[in-house]
Amino acid sequence: MIKGCQKEMIVMQTQDSTLFESAYFILRRQKLPPSKPDMVAEANRIIGGVGQLAAKKRRGHRLWLFALGFLCGAALAAFFILLYS
Repeated sequence: MIKGCQKEMIVMQTQDSTLFESAYFILRRQKLPPSKPDMVAEANRIIGGVGQLAAKKRRGHRLWLFALGFLCGAALAAFFILLYS
């Protein structure tokens, strides 16, 4: 949600991406606005970091689900072994 009546924003258009058409960045209020090359460099840094962060989150999520399934299977096997012994 955008609060306030006036915000500065950068719109980055891309033609080489199959997923995204454009990206919108809303600038924080500062006394001195950053230069255009600095803003573009920071936007590119953020865009590049998002893919890496998403991959790390997915990998950790898969490991957690594997460990949970393994523990449930081990508990079920132990239950049947104790039940029939």
